[in-house]
Amino acid sequence: MMAEMGKVYLIGAGPGDPGLLTVKGRDCLVKADVVVYDRLVGPKILEMIPESAERIDVGKNSGHHPVPQPEISRILLEKALEGKCVTRLKGGDSFVFGRGGEELELLAAHGVPFEVVPGVTSAFAGAAYAGIPVTHRDYCASVHLITGHRQKNGALSIDYEALNRLKGPLVFMMSVANIDEIAQGLMAAGMSPDMPCALVENGTLPSQRKCLTTLALAARKVQEAQIHSPALFIVGRVCLLSET
Repeated sequence: MMAEMGKVYLIGAGPGDPGLLTVKGRDCLVKADVVVYDRLVGPKILEMIPESAERIDVGKNSGHHPVPQPEISRILLEKALEGKCVTRLKGGDSFVFGRGGEELELLAAHGVPFEVVPGVTSAFAGAAYAGIPVTHRDYCASVHLITGHRQKNGALSIDYEALNRLKGPLVFMMSVANIDEIAQGLMAAGMSPDMPCALVENGTLPSQRKCLTTLALAARKVQEAQIHSPALFIVGRVCLLSET
């Protein structure tokens, strides 16, 4: 007899602080039969996983994907077809550079029911914990999220001239390894070398570190302070508010 089809909950686990996991995300997590989770899910959140649940670690480091993306999607599909309640935990918000949409496409193609539980994105929470309001009426009328992750062909897909014209704060995610190229691109497009910037490592966690700098000195600051992923690179005058 064929097992009744299960369901997949795609949950944004937030940026790390367990208090930033949504109530709905927690409620879905504690009833899971299977939990598939990423490297950036906070350890305190992983402690909420039921002891009876199967745990599947599909964590990725920059440039190293021990479980390829198609395999992650296949795991979700197979567990749901076994009739399991599957929770897919992704750091931050799963639709903000989290490839959550890709994982749901395979489920949709096979008629597997799923539900998306949005999460607090690290792009905004990490900035807030560092004292940086990403919007401020006296400084800007917009904010922009950009991935600093390279494409399959090894290039960054960034329109520096367009970003410079927008004038709003720029929040680069997954960009630590490419900050020199990003900073050079922005300056070549006309942005001032003195534009205030901030680097926020491990945002919202007890190990969070913040470094204030300028666009011209950002790459050097990464090297001097030994900033590592996960980290945000925030470019804009709102960074001046960090200390107050």
